[in-house]
Amino acid sequence: MVSITFYAKEGCWFCDMAEEMLNGYREKYGLAVTKVDIAADEELYQLYRFDIPVLEFADGTALHGRIRKQDLLAAITQNRTQ
Repeated sequence: MVSITFYAKEGCWFCDMAEEMLNGYREKYGLAVTKVDIAADEELYQLYRFDIPVLEFADGTALHGRIRKQDLLAAITQNRTQ
């Protein structure tokens, strides 16, 4: 199981694209995704508003902005072996 925290907000089309990618790989790679709406928390909003979507992995790896498929797959693979 690969745990991912997914920081996003409504109306962010990069976030929508990242979520579609995650959903496509969820079953194949055993992803446990926790989606966090940054608009619900002022501190998170200030921290991530210019970087969303942000994907944080258990090993400290983080992907943000326009997330490329190959970068996501590399991070998933790295976190599956830990």
